[in-house]
Amino acid sequence: MSWVCPHCGTTATLGTADIDRGWASAMIGTAPDNEGIAIGWIAVKCPSQKCGRYVLDISTRYGLAKKTHSDYRNGDVKPDLDRPFGIGDVRVEPRVGLPLSAHVPLVVKQDYEEACLIKDLSPKASATLCRRALQGMIRDFWKVTKPTLHDELAAIKTQCETELFDAMMSLKSIGNIGAHPEKDISLIVDVDEGEPDALLELLRILDKDWYVARADRLTRLSTVKQLGVAKAAAKAANGAVLPAPPPVP
Repeated sequence: MSWVCPHCGTTATLGTADIDRGWASAMIGTAPDNEGIAIGWIAVKCPSQKCGRYVLDISTRYGLAKKTHSDYRNGDVKPDLDRPFGIGDVRVEPRVGLPLSAHVPLVVKQDYEEACLIKDLSPKASATLCRRALQGMIRDFWKVTKPTLHDELAAIKTQCETELFDAMMSLKSIGNIGAHPEKDISLIVDVDEGEPDALLELLRILDKDWYVARADRLTRLSTVKQLGVAKAAAKAANGAVLPAPPPVP
C-alpha cells in the first residue's frame, strides 16, 4: 500500500514487515447481551532510513463476545465498526501532523499544531484554529488586513487559482464556529470526524504553494545574482591594467 509518513513526509510503499496490527478485548462478566469492548491498533514504522519513526493509531469499538461469532478469531470480542467506544479513533503518535516549514510565522505554527492535537477530541475547535491559521497566513504573506476573513479572501481572489480560493472559502465556513459567537450563534457549523484532517492538509498546501515556493524562488534568484557578481569580478580581474615594470638601472 502507498503511504505518506506524517513525520518526514516521505512517500513509501509499505510491506507486511513495516506494519503490525491487532485487536485486544475487555469484557467484564457475562451480560445478557454479551457486549464488550474491542481495542485495536495499527503500528507502522517509516521505511526511510533517515526517519524510521513509528506511527501508531488506536481504535476502540463496542462488540459482542466471540462465542456469538464463531468465525472471529482475533480476540474475545468482535468489534462493531459502526459503534465507536469513547473517542473511537485516535492517532497516538505523532500527535502533530507533518510540520509546517520554517518560513511560516510562529503564531500560525502554534495554531496549526494545536489544531492537530485536538482534532480527535474536538473537531469543531480544531476547525476554528485552522480558520485562524488561514487568516494569519493571508495577513502575513499577502500583507492584507481587513475587518473580516471574508474580506481578506476577496482581496486576494484574483491572485489565487479558482480551486484553491474555493477551498479556502470552505475552510472559512467550516471554521466559523467560535469566530463570531457574539454576533450570531447560528454561525456554528458541525464538523464531522475526519474533516479537520482535510483542513490541516489545506494549510500544508498553502505553506508549500506560498512560503516554500517563494523561498525556493528567492534562493534560485540569489544563485543567479551571485553568478553574475562572480563573472563581473572575474572580468574585472582579467581586464585590470598591470603596473609598469620598474626602470632598468
